[in-house]
Amino acid sequence: MNSKRYLHDRFVLSMVTAMSILVVVGLSSVLLRFDSGKNPTTVAEYRQSLSSSGYIAGTPIDIYLMGIFIILVAVMALVLSRKIYSIRRFVSYFLLAGTNFLLILTIIVSNALINLQ
Repeated sequence: MNSKRYLHDRFVLSMVTAMSILVVVGLSSVLLRFDSGKNPTTVAEYRQSLSSSGYIAGTPIDIYLMGIFIILVAVMALVLSRKIYSIRRFVSYFLLAGTNFLLILTIIVSNALINLQ
């Protein structure tokens, strides 16, 4: 198949549409809900082996990096999926579906970290 027909495929178009919606929801969730003035530190990671609370504090840039991660994952998935589409169409489908799943998990994790603030 020709990669010029990439966006004419209905499944690819629906996955790309879902991915763009997830990117908008994820970015708006990270950028609009996070208030660095409320607390100058945020939870960056949790380690059960630490003695008291197990939470390790981070800077606000750690939360904003989640937004950059969302954009980077979506762009790389689109580029790779388009290149793979002409070779193996179903691998391209799997890549887009897996990326949508990863974006959903990223939104859940970023919301959990913002709620812990």
